[in-house]
Amino acid sequence: MSSTPLASRVSRAVATALAPEPGPCRDPGCARHAGAHQYPPFPTGRSSGAVFGESVAEAWYRSGGSRLDIPAGIVAALALWPIKTPGAEHADDLANYIAAQPPRVLVRGFAECFASHWNRRPDLMDLAWPLFGWTEEELNPTQLTGVQAVTRAALRHGVLHHTGDMDAAARSHTDLMSWVITNLRHHESRRSMGEYHTPPDISDLMAAMLGVELPAVAGPQGDWFLEATAGTGGLFRSTAQSLRAEGRDPASYGWVMTELDPLAAAGAAVNAVVWGLGPRAVVGCGDALVRADLDRDTLAHQRELVQHRDRLSELIGFAIASHTADRLLRKLIDSR
Repeated sequence: MSSTPLASRVSRAVATALAPEPGPCRDPGCARHAGAHQYPPFPTGRSSGAVFGESVAEAWYRSGGSRLDIPAGIVAALALWPIKTPGAEHADDLANYIAAQPPRVLVRGFAECFASHWNRRPDLMDLAWPLFGWTEEELNPTQLTGVQAVTRAALRHGVLHHTGDMDAAARSHTDLMSWVITNLRHHESRRSMGEYHTPPDISDLMAAMLGVELPAVAGPQGDWFLEATAGTGGLFRSTAQSLRAEGRDPASYGWVMTELDPLAAAGAAVNAVVWGLGPRAVVGCGDALVRADLDRDTLAHQRELVQHRDRLSELIGFAIASHTADRLLRKLIDSR
């Protein structure tokens, strides 16, 4: 089930941990390096999900892009951006800063955003890898132009306003990943996989009609919800919002989403974090009609990745301690 090149990520994490203290930015393309402390105002507004998805797709294809993972991954990274404030009050200032960055700096920032979330939820970010693998590639000029165009389109139409609130309920009003992936596929000469995500109004109605009795399954750690054809998780978004409306915390439940399409499953993994579904929200990729045990495999995958993350943390901690001891010993020897 795992697709993330863990060995590469581990070696990079160790190298970063052992690197000298960072000095001033030396990237001549970085707006901060150029001496900018004030960034040009970048107009933003909170568009509907339909307008947002259409605008992102149009920006990507107009710039000559053809892949789906790059524009969808940009929206995922911006949705996961770790700065959250009450009412997303930081959104305009942060949009000004991000919009001023050149494409290569944007790509590095998106990669770091993914890496920081991998450390917190390695199982979900492992499933989200189809949205972020391109950040480790050498993108061509057309793709870099598209990265900047999509970033600005997403910012202009309010991605940070949609997903930058500290309140998970406020971040759960719209399934941006569904709108983006659907519009990208529709623009791609409509050569989709026959994939149609449940419209949000319909999922809201279904959640309201079924209530929290939806597919809840009692388990040793409390109630679980299971969705075998989750798409990007729209039905669970509605269910979580219904729980919140009743004064319940979605993070106290378990959420198992499985999906056949890797890109949609990756979107569901991102949404599980953005929507605050909690530590027992897991996502699996596969055909639930063929693999009857896919939900159990998904839970096992979570345990495996968390254990792997913990082992890596121990190794990195040991490497840092050894490196620090060696550096101190060399200073002591040199001082004599």
